[in-house]
Amino acid sequence: MLTLPLFQCHEFDNLGRKFEDEPSITSLWRGYQGHWCIENDMLYLDYIVPDSGEKLYAKDIPALRKYCKNGRVAATWFSDTLRVVSGKQVFYEHMGFTRYYEHEDFIAVKRGKVVSVKRVENKLIIKGNMDDQRELVKFIDDLGKQLHKRYPKERRRILTQVKYCNFGLMMMPSDVEVTFPSDENAPHNKAVEKEIKEKLANYILANQFLPCYYINGKIKSPSWTLPIRLE
Repeated sequence: MLTLPLFQCHEFDNLGRKFEDEPSITSLWRGYQGHWCIENDMLYLDYIVPDSGEKLYAKDIPALRKYCKNGRVAATWFSDTLRVVSGKQVFYEHMGFTRYYEHEDFIAVKRGKVVSVKRVENKLIIKGNMDDQRELVKFIDDLGKQLHKRYPKERRRILTQVKYCNFGLMMMPSDVEVTFPSDENAPHNKAVEKEIKEKLANYILANQFLPCYYINGKIKSPSWTLPIRLE
């Protein structure tokens, strides 16, 4: 579950801060994991597991006793959307919950009670070859040398930003957008600019170097910054 329902529970704040203050691993700064379940459309907290590994049952935590019903802690403090995921991870960024899985359920909850469920299917369209960039680096180096040979006055480093665009059948891209992210690094020579756009776009599209995803009903094409040195 990529949601933190306990963050809305003010009674849990003091205990939560205690777990945060204790030594923890960088992948789990809050210092504990919560284990939840939904039964008869009600969200329950069963127990939490701190980094120490000791299982703490929710009904035995004094701060949560006011929420106990029939020996279980009902999350009646929580009104928001739960994001529950399953399947393979499709996309990942090392920042919070910026990650997506093949199957995701968005469960709307009001005062602990489930009011609606929406399922989303995500997938990888193009895996990309950014893990092994040797061929791409060689192409960029050769392109820079070729351009400098034809335009000897152009002796500098040019930043480019590239991403897929114009998606067609089966959501496959039919073009690559090439831009120059700052005026300082943008080519002054229009011929150089045109040649960089054409050759870089054609090469990346033909070799499918960039990854591409279908996330939450939309195509997600992250942009990449590539430097070209003319020398």
